[in-house]
Amino acid sequence: MKRAMRTIKKNTPVLLFWALLLLPVSVWAVDLAAVAARWSPPDGSASITMWGFIQDPGSCPGTPVVWENGPVLTAEPGTTLTIRLRNCLDEAVSLVIPGQAASLAPQTFTDGQGRTRVSAFTHEAAPGAVATYTWSNLRAGTYLYQSGSHPAKQVQMGLYGALTVGGYPDVHREVLLLYSEIDPALHNPPAAATSMTYRPRYFLINGKTYAPGQPVPEVQAGNTGGTTLIRFLNAGLMSHVPVLQGPYMRVVAEDGNPYPYPREQYSLLLAAGKTRDALWTPVEPGKYALHDRSLALTSNGAPGGGMFVHLTVKFPWVMFVPAITGGTGPN
Repeated sequence: MKRAMRTIKKNTPVLLFWALLLLPVSVWAVDLAAVAARWSPPDGSASITMWGFIQDPGSCPGTPVVWENGPVLTAEPGTTLTIRLRNCLDEAVSLVIPGQAASLAPQTFTDGQGRTRVSAFTHEAAPGAVATYTWSNLRAGTYLYQSGSHPAKQVQMGLYGALTVGGYPDVHREVLLLYSEIDPALHNPPAAATSMTYRPRYFLINGKTYAPGQPVPEVQAGNTGGTTLIRFLNAGLMSHVPVLQGPYMRVVAEDGNPYPYPREQYSLLLAAGKTRDALWTPVEPGKYALHDRSLALTSNGAPGGGMFVHLTVKFPWVMFVPAITGGTGPN
């Protein structure tokens, strides 16, 4: 697009207008499946029933898969995203991306008191069926995609993932940190989650946690002197407060909305369902601790686990060229 615009002279605004209209809109298609899964706690406790999004294998898996966050989806601003969702679960599911415009068709039901209630934010994929969801003119930023059906239950069961749209100039590396929680009592068997009974026992970053005595997970965060984009997302039902022990971050966007001016902070509030983008430029190599100030630092009640990772920074790789010797040179 930039190359095309350079060929149009400044004194031809009409040609520029029509050229922009004729440029094709990029359409990006993704095939996902909602499947049954299992997650094994690091403390050796019994595995937990989960639901998750995976790349659609073309048919439903015969057995539960190993649970992970949904695949990270990437796109460019202004493009169109289409997701075909195969439902391999025993109840209807749907797909929404809060913050991205879409045509929604809420699903309703009548409760025992004759009231009309909403069960899903948009049209659903019935068990064994495939539904298609489309978002046009994508906005730049960091977003969660998640189930729009009974979200208090299905999102807690693990139906979520990250969507990144566009980037930032002069960024040398990107790091994505997706926060979430697991309350085993709501998974075995699956039950509707409520704020009155929600008591998470495991606290995850990128679908992983660790138990006391295990090494702290490491995330490669680039080289000294380079700027790293850290994308924070919270798919849990609780607020968290990531704190970075090191140079401050420049928080530049929230839920895909850029700030007028960067906010220089060592920590940020990551409420449920929220995303934030931060730029970070470390000047010294090493391991920088990133922990949750709200103290989600336990694993099944035992201290010394939970939402704690090390951002690892290295010296930039430099190629040394040996000096060329020989010849007579000056006397």
